[in-house]
Amino acid sequence: MKQSFFCIVSFFTIITLVAGCKSAGYSYTLKNETTDIRVKEKSDAIGYATLSSQQIPTFADRGSQSRGLFGPIIGGAVSLATNAVKKMIAKDRARYVANYTFALTDLYFYDQLSTESVFDPVGLQFSGFSLIRTFTNSQGLNDTAFIARFELDMTSANEIINNSVFRLRLTDLQLRNSKIKMTKAQKDNINMDVEITFNSSYVNEMGQLFDNVELGKFYLLLREAPMDKNSPAYTHYYDSLRGTRVDGRSFIVPRSFGYYKDESGNVNKSFSQGAYSISVKVTESANDRFVTKVISDNSSQIIDMLGNGAKRILGQ
Repeated sequence: MKQSFFCIVSFFTIITLVAGCKSAGYSYTLKNETTDIRVKEKSDAIGYATLSSQQIPTFADRGSQSRGLFGPIIGGAVSLATNAVKKMIAKDRARYVANYTFALTDLYFYDQLSTESVFDPVGLQFSGFSLIRTFTNSQGLNDTAFIARFELDMTSANEIINNSVFRLRLTDLQLRNSKIKMTKAQKDNINMDVEITFNSSYVNEMGQLFDNVELGKFYLLLREAPMDKNSPAYTHYYDSLRGTRVDGRSFIVPRSFGYYKDESGNVNKSFSQGAYSISVKVTESANDRFVTKVISDNSSQIIDMLGNGAKRILGQ
C-alpha cells in the first residue's frame, strides 16, 4: 500500500514538473519562419566633402622636436584598444542552442566607378543594414520575432579615409520571440551572439584574382537579454543598446580593376564599384537550470517509466 501511495505521489509530482516545462509563449517560433537582411544605401554616405581637412607632415617636419604647425595633427592616430577575447556561446550545448543566418550578395559598396585607386572612398553608398526574422503566430498572422538595425559609424569617418577601415553602430534591436525552446522553469531571458562578416571578390591591376575574401568581422554579444515584455527591465535593456558601437572592424570594399569607355570612345583604366556580400549568424542560448535540463533531456523516459508504474498501480 505504501509503495502504491509513493508511486502515485511520484507520478503526479513528476507530471507537474514536466508540465512546467511547457514552452513559454514567447519562444520556439518555428512555424513558417523567414529571415531577411536589407542593406541601406545612401549617396556619398560618409559626406566626403564635409570632412575636416588634414595636414600630413613631411619627413623633415616629423624630425623636428616642435613639429610647428603639424602637432597635434587633426585626425591623428589614437589607438582604439578593445578586448579581442570574446566569450562566445558554448557550442557543446546544442540541445539548448539555436542558430539562424542571414545573407545578401551582389551588392555594390560605391555608387560610381573610380579612376583613382582600389580603395578610393568617394561615392561610398553603404550606410547600414537591417535584420528581420518573422514567423506565423498562433493566430495565423505574420509576426516579427527579431529585428536589428546597424549603421555606418560616422564618428570614424576620417578613419575610413585614412585607414580604409569602417566600423558599425547598433541603432535598434527588438527581440520578441526566441527560436529556442524555453520552459517556464527557466529564467525569462536568453543569451545571443550576432556575428557579421563582410566578404568581397575582386581582381587587381596585375591580374591576380581574389575570390570571396573576408574583409572583416563584427560581434554583438548580448547576455541576460529579457524576453518578458511585462518586465520593467525589458524596455530599459533594449533602449540601452541603441547607439552601441559593435565590436570589430572591416576594410572598406576594394574596387576591382577594369576599364571604361569615355565620351571620346577611348578605353581607359578604372576601378569598379566594389562588389561585396554580408553574412550574419545569430546564435541564441537558453539559461538552463540543472533540474530543467534533466527533465527536458529525459522527459520521454520519465513518462515511459511512469506509464509502466501507473499500469501496475491500476492493475493493468
